[in-house]
Parts: sequence; C-alpha cells; structure tokens
Amino acid sequence: MLPGMKHAFPSLTFLLFAVSLTFCSGGGNTERTIPPAPAQPMISTLEEPAGALTPPLGTEINIRLSLPDTVALDSVQAFVGGALKQTLREFPNLAKEGSVAFSLLPDVTKTGRSGLRIRLFFADGSHENQSRQLTFLSDVVPVQYSYQVVAEYPHDPGAYTQGLHYDEGLLYEGTGNYGTSSLRQVELETGEVIRIRNLDQSLFGEGITVMGNRIYQLTYKSQVGFIYDKSSFEQIQKVYYQNREGWGLTHNGEELIMSDGTNVIYFLDPEMFTVNRQLEVFDHNGPANSLNELEYIQGKLWANRYYTDEIVIIDPESGKVEGRINLKGILRTADRKPSTDVLNGIAWDPRGNRIFVTGKLWPKLFEIRIRESGS
Repeated sequence: MLPGMKHAFPSLTFLLFAVSLTFCSGGGNTERTIPPAPAQPMISTLEEPAGALTPPLGTEINIRLSLPDTVALDSVQAFVGGALKQTLREFPNLAKEGSVAFSLLPDVTKTGRSGLRIRLFFADGSHENQSRQLTFLSDVVPVQYSYQVVAEYPHDPGAYTQGLHYDEGLLYEGTGNYGTSSLRQVELETGEVIRIRNLDQSLFGEGITVMGNRIYQLTYKSQVGFIYDKSSFEQIQKVYYQNREGWGLTHNGEELIMSDGTNVIYFLDPEMFTVNRQLEVFDHNGPANSLNELEYIQGKLWANRYYTDEIVIIDPESGKVEGRINLKGILRTADRKPSTDVLNGIAWDPRGNRIFVTGKLWPKLFEIRIRESGS
C-alpha cells in the first residue's frame, strides 16, 4: 500500500457516491431528487366523530375507532385543545368487534374552535394519531330583552359614530370616515361639542374608550392607535397593533378590549396594544359575527352587531352570548334622512346606572332601560 492510501479510499468512495447523485444536463449539474419514502398506511380508522363537530359546552363526545382484530393495542389517549383529557388501557371490544369506543367529557369552558386528537400506542412501540376539528357552541339560549326609552338627547347628525364612552358627566365620542374622523368631548344634555381633535385625513377613526386619565382610540385599516391625555386631548403615544382592522374598543379596568368586525374579541395590553388573549364569541347556534362598538357593563361585554339593530351581551370569560336586545325602531322614521346610517354606540354611566345608545349620523342619542321580553 502506498503512503496515504489508507485515507484515500473513503474519500474516493464518497466522491463516487456524490457523482452518482448528479448528472450533466444542458451544460450544467442537476441534482437528482430522491423520492421520499411512502407514508405508512394508518392502522386505525376514526369512525366517530366522522367529521368536524360543533358540540355545545358541557356535551359528551362519543368516540369510536375501528382496528384490525390482530392489532395489539397498548393504550389510547384523548386530547382536547392540546390538553390530555383521558387515557384508556383496557379494550374489551377490540378482539370481539374490532373497535374501541368511549365517551369523552372535554371539560372546556370557552366557546370557539379547538381540536380533538386521539393518540394510539401499539404493543410494538409504534403509535399514530387521529384528529377532528371541534367548535364549541354556547350551552345557553340568550335571554331576549326589550327596551324602554327613558330620555332623548340631541346628537350631531354629522357624527359618524364609531366609539362612545361616558365619564364623569361627559360623553367622549370617536367618529370615522376619511377626512372627518375625530375625537370629541360632548355635553350630554345639549349635544354640544366641547373639545375636538381631528385625525389626519389619511386615517379612518374607530372605537374609543377612557381608562383613568387616558383616552384610547383605534383606526380602521391603518393598524395604528393613539393614546391621549383626557383633560387636554394631547397625544401621549402612538401605538401599532397586529390586528388587520380596528373596530370597537372598551376596557375592563386592566386591559383594553377590541373587536375587528368578526366574532373574535381581543384583550390588549394598554401600553403596547399587544394581544394578551382572545375570545371567540358564539351563541347556541353559531358564531356572533360582525361585532362592532363595545362597552363593558357590570362585568359583561355589550356589543353592537354591524348592519343590525341588535346588541348582544357577552360573558367575557366564556365567550357565550347571554342576551340579545333588539333596538329596531328606536330612531323614528321622521328622524331619519337618506344619510342616516346604522345603530352604533353604547355608553354606560356606572354612578347613575344609565345606558346610552346612538348611531352613525343620528340626530339623537337615547337613554334606555332594558327588561326581559314578556316581563
């Protein structure tokens, strides 16, 4: 053996292997793609649920898997939303019927989308997963409320109302549309605009809320929000948020609460507008879409539904729609013009226990009282 040949053979072998994976084509080197190994066929079949499922909260889910009777099954685990909910180690019907069947109580407290995953462990050490999409509906039927008008107040018919808040005897209002968006301080009894700050014409103003000595304001598609000093309307901070659109805004004393026109509610950090958590809102039939202007009233979240005369009352912990208020007819036909737009704007006076509502380009603002329909 010549000196150095001991280490030459491995290099030569590697070189020949590399050459075998390439070939010349059109004057250039082209890498030959080695096809991946075919996926192993599933041993089990998830028979039930057969597809995506929409159970009410608190409902048991029936699960049935079919397997060949020759399979030695070690254990089965059931996960909901990534959390382990149940483990089975005995399968009395497997050898006889070729199936594993059991019921699962998900123990989920929030409405919205989740996932069901079934993981099977076999005696030979292998395992496989089966999955289904779950969407949890509310387990309560919303209470239907009627309303009574307690008082009427004048409202600027040129105000395209996007946000409304009552604080220490005054109304704070955010208006929208490009070129006319503003933040306003308004006297309730007269409708007089005491202070106004206009937004840049490139911005479409949206929801507002007052928390402490600060006013917060969203914009529609610009993904930018503003924080102002309540007494002077001077801008304190300009912030950016990740949501595609800003719609309604309120707060629970610690977090800002934001809607984006869907059935999703976002809880935001009040300094940076980052999302702390989010909630999908559902009633007993499906999603409560088009959530718009928001107000936090006695621990519940009230929301206008865009293009409707309805306000929904939401449990902010579970996402359940607990109540509905139909305000159809509150603005009389005689008070409407061709430009009059939809109901939008809810404000709450905690000291006086008063609820105020208005709409986009409405000439009036109403104080209302609600009660269960039929009572």
